[in-house]
Amino acid sequence: MYNPNSAIERVKNHLAYKLGQAMIDFTNNGGGI
Repeated sequence: MYNPNSAIERVKNHLAYKLGQAMIDFTNNGGGI
């Protein structure tokens, strides 16, 4: 049984994780781009 809501939650969780990792990398690099 396909549940679109759970698929959306998985995508949101994945994006939140990637965003969190990007923020951690940004902070560790001192914000230098």
